[in-house]
Amino acid sequence: MKQEFLSKKNFADLDLGFVFDRLQVVTSYGESAKKCLRPYGASNLKELDHSFDLTERIMERLENKRHDVLELKSIFKEIKQLANTFDRIEAEDTLSVTEFFEIKHLVMHMAKVKAMTEKLSWEKTIGDYLLHSTDPVMALLDPENSGVGTFYIYSTYSAQLETIRASLLETETEIKRQTKRIAEQIETEGFKVNANGEVRIQQVDRENIEKAKHHPHLSYRMDIPLYSLFRIKPDPKYQERHDQLLIEEEEAEYKVRTWLTVQLGKHLKMLRANCAHIGQVDLLIAKGQFAVAFQCVRPKFESEGNLSITGGRHLKVSYSLDRVGKSFTPVDIDIHKTVTLITGANMGGKTVSLRMIGQVIAMAHYGFFVPCKQATLYPLDFLFISVGDSQSIDMGLSTFGAEIVEIGQVIRRFSDRGLILIDELARGTNPKEGFAISKALIEHLQGGMSKTLITTHYDGLTQGPDLSHYQVNGLKDVDFEDIRTELKEKGIGLLHEYMDYRLTEVSGDKEIPKEALRISEMMGLAQTIIERAKEILGGSHDEQIKS
Repeated sequence: MKQEFLSKKNFADLDLGFVFDRLQVVTSYGESAKKCLRPYGASNLKELDHSFDLTERIMERLENKRHDVLELKSIFKEIKQLANTFDRIEAEDTLSVTEFFEIKHLVMHMAKVKAMTEKLSWEKTIGDYLLHSTDPVMALLDPENSGVGTFYIYSTYSAQLETIRASLLETETEIKRQTKRIAEQIETEGFKVNANGEVRIQQVDRENIEKAKHHPHLSYRMDIPLYSLFRIKPDPKYQERHDQLLIEEEEAEYKVRTWLTVQLGKHLKMLRANCAHIGQVDLLIAKGQFAVAFQCVRPKFESEGNLSITGGRHLKVSYSLDRVGKSFTPVDIDIHKTVTLITGANMGGKTVSLRMIGQVIAMAHYGFFVPCKQATLYPLDFLFISVGDSQSIDMGLSTFGAEIVEIGQVIRRFSDRGLILIDELARGTNPKEGFAISKALIEHLQGGMSKTLITTHYDGLTQGPDLSHYQVNGLKDVDFEDIRTELKEKGIGLLHEYMDYRLTEVSGDKEIPKEALRISEMMGLAQTIIERAKEILGGSHDEQIKS
């Protein structure tokens, strides 16, 4: 059984829902194509590269001939979902007139899409998804080549239907002649007949109402305010003939609809293929628009190597910051060792960076352009992220317990090539045990095929072979004396304005920054407590606070 690339929970943890929600398709077929998006694997690199080529061509169209793309999307908006109708055709269930109209409407818009893409020479842009000709279907549904958008069961479909309708016309003509003669006759009797053979009598005129009710050529219809309405009765012989012909016409039309349904079945494969192609083009345009709107670039995939991201942005966080007039600090990272550790102070953006890395790499595997300046990747078998916020009430597990269950499951894929992202490993237990578990897990993961990225506060984890160590720049370049007064006035939120969220690769023995002491002193924590904390820490030179 093939294992999944990304669990539903991890999909949510990486905010991929935010990404997919902003993929603005306009057809139900595009929506279906979006729902069917699956990550590409190592065996599909050619298909993935081709997908990127198509997105790139759409982006070029958006840049140079945006109006053409928007015009095509406007046609797409008229295209409706007819999957149920197609299923009925396949089952040879006779379609209704409304269903034939909907199919005619669909194929007319398919023809518009085909004509437009050919006129604009879009073969290279959407070559895989050019539509097949719908002319045979139009010939079926519009045998008189009227070009109108409505559907009508033409007499030319059936000799029997043509004969019945000719008889109907004769009968209706005779009924009209008869009605006209009767109208002339009863008008001499004091009744006024309007153009449609209707007699209107004021309700206060009881004498004429009674007379009309018993008249052999009038039938009562209804009362309306102030009036009673009567209608001229045609000769029963002609009326019965007319009613019988209507029944025969309906039966003949049913036969035609049954025949048309069978004939459409011969073109069902083409219709479904065209709908699928429309969905793919709709999705392709949406991908291109997404890439332009969010300033995304084409990721580069190699068969193996490092996972490298330059100027990476977390889309959801970046979007939220943009809305309040702030900007996301782009992050660079090169995951070149089996295990990479990220350290840094609280509020330093380690978790956001971790999610960003996962988001960029997942998006690339799904065939998206990615929010960064450059990304060089290789195909993964799976992507896993643990952000330490799981609570499994049903299983009775704490945050730590749920985290260990998840990690235990992913390390079973020891021989697969994946990316494992863990935020603050073992944060939910006591520091001593947490350090031991973290150290043992790192050593275990170093022997596997996957790359692992872990954020941590534990000292000592960064030392060891085949490890790389990144540190959040944080507040190391901030002179707290310069902002002491402002910090007390504006509170700790001010630190976000001074925080440098970028990552810098450092040596494994580089001490983890403990800027909490500096922040605590600036926020007014008693000096005696600060000094005692420094003694407990060992008075590291890096942690001396200016007094």
